[in-house]
Order: sequence, then C-alpha cells, then structure tokens
Amino acid sequence: MSDFGENLQFYRKQRNLTQEQLAEQLEVSRQTISKWESGVSYPEMEKILQLCEMFSCSMDVLIRKNAAESEMEDSEGYERHMEKRRKNITLGITLLILGVAFHQLLSGFGWQETFTGTLFFAIAIVAILVLVVAGMQDEAYRKMHPVIAEFYTPEEIAHFNEKFPIRIATGIGMILIGLLIAMNAEHFPLGKGMSEEFYYGIFLFLVAIAAGIFVHAGLGQDKYDIAAYNKENSKETKKENEKVGIWCGCIMIVATIIFFVAGFVYDLWEVCWVVFPVGGMICGIATLILKGRRG
Repeated sequence: MSDFGENLQFYRKQRNLTQEQLAEQLEVSRQTISKWESGVSYPEMEKILQLCEMFSCSMDVLIRKNAAESEMEDSEGYERHMEKRRKNITLGITLLILGVAFHQLLSGFGWQETFTGTLFFAIAIVAILVLVVAGMQDEAYRKMHPVIAEFYTPEEIAHFNEKFPIRIATGIGMILIGLLIAMNAEHFPLGKGMSEEFYYGIFLFLVAIAAGIFVHAGLGQDKYDIAAYNKENSKETKKENEKVGIWCGCIMIVATIIFFVAGFVYDLWEVCWVVFPVGGMICGIATLILKGRRG
C-alpha cells in the first residue's frame, strides 16, 4: 500500500468511519475508497483537499508522511501545551486574587494606600499579561491542531479522577477556614498599628490558594477530555465561545470602571475590591446561561 492509502485508512478508522460512510461524505462509491486505500487508484486534487479538511491534516502528511507517527507527535505536543496552559492560567488567576490579598494584609499593618494600591496594580498587570499570553498561545495551538486523537488510557483518566475530589475538597476546606477567620476578625488580637484588614487579607490569601487548586484541577480534567477539546474547535462552538468572551469582557470592564470610580472618587479602596470576585461570578453565570441555551 502507498503512504496515502495507509494514511487514508488510518484517519478513517480513527474517526470510526466505514468505507461506505466516507464514500457518502465524499460523494464517491465505496469501491473508490477501497481502491484508494489499496493503492490501485489515486484521488483527484479536489478530493485530496476535501480529505485534508475533513481529517484536519496537511496535504504533506496525508500523501507523503506516516499519519500514525504524526498523530503521536501531535499527542505529545498536546500534553505539553495543555500542561503549560494549565500552569499559566492557574498562575494568572491566583496572582489576581493574591494581589488583593497582599493589599489587605499590608493595609492591616498600616501601610499607606499609595504603596498597597501600587503593589496591587503591579501584580494585577503581571497576572493579566500571563493570562493574555496563555490565551493567545492556546488559540494559536487550536488553529494548528483542531482535532486530537484519543490517546489517554482508561487507567490514566481513572487515576486523575480518583484525586480530583480530594483537590476540590481541599480548596473548599481552605475557603471555609478563611471564612471563619474573616467572620471572627474583630475578636482576634491585633498588634500596635494593625487593623482587622490583616485577617481579611489572610482570608483572601486562602481564597487565592483555593482558587489556584480549583483552576489547576479543572484544567486537568479538561486536558483528559479530548472529545470536548475536539468539539470546542468546531465552528458552532467557536461562535458560542466568542459570545461568551464578549459578555465576560464587558462584565469585567464594567467591574474595573466601578473599582476605579469607587476608589478614586469615593475613597472606598477598602471594599471596592469586591467587584472583581462578583464580576467573576457573574461571568460564570453568563457562561452557564449562554451555553445552556445551545444545550
């Protein structure tokens, strides 16, 4: 068999298509597909381009290279990319909340608002840049690799799923401990020049770590769900995600405006940070609503 015939058979079986089903999609006979796979005949350029689009592969791979080996390289690249994405997004989100936590902690020690505010914005800028880079890299990767073959073993998935509830429970436990500290802040001892904001900062510090655990665990779950990855890269889902992105972007812009107005105009720096977690929750609700409509 020629490389093309072997590759065609590989891609067809990978997508669980029979020769009849592939022939129907290409508007040719089953015998034609059989001849292509056995190397007896060769498709015209129009059909080759159609096959490349259908299998999300390049013409060079389809005709000349070993498709199975190329898919293996894609799988290794997928693992590296998804782990890098997982770490960067976790870092970005954790830093955003840590910025607020440090603001409260230092304010609790009596540090000037000018310094604590500057520190918060510096951390927030770094966090946003990390998230922007992670998002752009992920978008570029998905364009290059819209379809990935299933390669994780059931044992690997089961091993992750076994640890997933423990990680989520750990994050919830940290938040609950932080809540207890925040709720009883007025009863805890304070040093000279300190205020209750110190304990609110501890609460937010625990929330930041918990959020990091949630995000890291959730993105790990996404990594193993290759079927969902392939579905997300479909044209329909891309349009849906664009709508979600626009809504969430508008919500967070409004939250930022409220933050600045409350801080600079009304001098409410001590409480105006609340708009960011509230904005995040509203984004989550908007995402569920928009995706729920399609479902």
